[in-house]
Amino acid sequence: MSENKQAAPIPSFSPIHEWFELSYASYLVLPRTLLQSMPQEWQERLIVLLGELGAAFPELLCSDVTYDVRTKRDGKVVPDPLGDYERGRRRIEPARREG
Repeated sequence: MSENKQAAPIPSFSPIHEWFELSYASYLVLPRTLLQSMPQEWQERLIVLLGELGAAFPELLCSDVTYDVRTKRDGKVVPDPLGDYERGRRRIEPARREG
C-alpha cells in the first residue's frame, strides 16, 4: 500500500498566491524572448531559482511532458507577437523604471 504524501498547508499569505491575485490561473507562462532580453545577471538569478524548483519537485517537472500554449484575447485565439524567438537573436529593450 502506498503512503499518501500530504503537503504542508499553504500559509494565509503566500507571495506567489498574492502575485496571481484573484485569477484562476494554474500556470505561469513567460515568453522566451522577454526572458532573454533581461540583463545577464537577472537571467543567472532566474536559472538558479528554476534549478532549485526542479530539485524540489523532480518527479513533477519532467522533461518528457509538453504543453500547448495559445495566445487569447477576450476568449479568442490571436496571433502570438512573441511566438518566434528567432533562435535567441531577438532582443526587446525592457521598460526603464523611474526612481
